[in-house]
Amino acid sequence: MTKFFATVCLPPTAPRKVPRAVAAVMAPYDINLTDDWNPAGRWDRWSIHSGAGNAYLVLPPHDGDRRLVTASTVPRRKAQLHALGPLECYGGPRGLLDFDGMRKRAARAHDDLLAAWSELTATHPPARPLTDFLARHEADPERYSPAAAREEHLAQPLVQDVARRAVAGDPHFGTSFLVNDPVAYFAQEHEESRLGSVRCAVPGFALVALDGSWTDADTDDHWERANRYLDDLDPGAVVLDLLCHS
Repeated sequence: MTKFFATVCLPPTAPRKVPRAVAAVMAPYDINLTDDWNPAGRWDRWSIHSGAGNAYLVLPPHDGDRRLVTASTVPRRKAQLHALGPLECYGGPRGLLDFDGMRKRAARAHDDLLAAWSELTATHPPARPLTDFLARHEADPERYSPAAAREEHLAQPLVQDVARRAVAGDPHFGTSFLVNDPVAYFAQEHEESRLGSVRCAVPGFALVALDGSWTDADTDDHWERANRYLDDLDPGAVVLDLLCHS
């Protein structure tokens, strides 16, 4: 099971017509479109999706514009959309959306995460990465199992604190830190990671262009090309995100 975001572009479309328009654009990529496996298939179900805090941002002069895709402009019988935060929407005409603001928001979120980690490291003893414990297992596999290595790694107060915060829904430490080693993650050089967050702030893993063509992050330079494409779209073209399952 895989979930990913697809950014879909449509010609100028009224919000109430968006669900049907998206369904038509996505149909060729339905895994179950043919009796056998669809060679162009990418998904088996999808939904229009945005979450409070990471939704599309609206340029302030266009707040409340009825051309935006929101819970109030799309009938519930067509899509189950929920109310979002101020200046947030599920998508809409490119000219009404604040892509620069979305990129700045992603950069701030990355900086806030590093600051939150720095605060934790100041209150806990230094922690070692999981690789250190696994190396001990490799050196003495009969006496020190992989399970013992993971248990000892997780028992470190700093790692424990991150795990507790992830379970509690801390806005900085997401659930990815329940399966990935935070010590190793924060030991990395973060300038490239910050740039990566900004590159992913607008386009999803996949992009469906106005001509219906599909590209995704499995192709070279996807993020750069997707950002250029979205930035250069006609102001009336509609952009929104789908959460896809495959």
